Amino acid sequence: MSVKISLALALLLGAAPGRAAETAAFLDVGVGARGIGLGGAFTALADASSAVYWNPAGLARLDKREISVSHAELGLGTREDFLAYAHPTARGTLAVAMTYLSQGVIAGRDASGRPTGDYQASDAALSGSYGIKADFVDIGASVKCLRSHIASSEAQGVAADLGARRAFDGIGPGKLVLGAALRNMGPGLKYETQRNDLPLRLAGGAAYSFASGPTLAVEAQTAPRVGGADAGIGGELKILEGALLRLGWSTKGAAPDGSGFDAARGLTIGLGLDLVGFRFDYAAQAAGELGAAHRFTLAKRF
Repeated sequence: MSVKISLALALLLGAAPGRAAETAAFLDVGVGARGIGLGGAFTALADASSAVYWNPAGLARLDKREISVSHAELGLGTREDFLAYAHPTARGTLAVAMTYLSQGVIAGRDASGRPTGDYQASDAALSGSYGIKADFVDIGASVKCLRSHIASSEAQGVAADLGARRAFDGIGPGKLVLGAALRNMGPGLKYETQRNDLPLRLAGGAAYSFASGPTLAVEAQTAPRVGGADAGIGGELKILEGALLRLGWSTKGAAPDGSGFDAARGLTIGLGLDLVGFRFDYAAQAAGELGAAHRFTLAKRF
């Protein structure tokens, strides 16, 4: 059986050359509403439990425990759920996370395009992460146990992430943060007789937070194994006490069929609210004929 991804994932990830040869595509979707609301430009900004996905070095500066849960409706019955817990210690911050993506019912086709019956697919990752703060640069690492299920076939494997992050105070009227992460290092997953690479990604970004409140972030991401690159930009603005508005744009998915470029597809918008000690974030991501993908995150620090 060839490795497939659903239409919903294909539209969200774009159709960059070579990506169809990768497996565990859910590892490239992104988690959490704040990062997606900023156009995926989050490798430098990630400083909460969702840093398990974006950049494990971002865990290092957490000074309180945090638990967060995220849910995403990606279209055509595809859903993503993410649960993370981060625990600061005297030597660094430990975190664990679980990602589960269900693609619902998928219409099966043979090599000639004839129907072969419906089937279901799902993917899961269990992650353990550790971030250490240092005078020069914070560093972090994650190890992930992967499980992918397509119809009657199942594959299991492991992957690892590495990250680095550095903040510079007093740069002009605010703070500059730089971040880099290498995600999804591993041997790939094998279904029956076919092995496909994991979506290895090298991401680097920068974010600048003005003393007056606004934050701007940019990011570039490459796919070393299959080629191609993506970029994202985002901004965050305080609109009311305890309320933040986010706007972003990403090249990922802006040319879904490889034949044209639709800038509107790359737009994201988000909202962050502080609610009685809880943090609620929402993001909407343009998804072409699917309408929009919606993400919700609820977090608590204690």
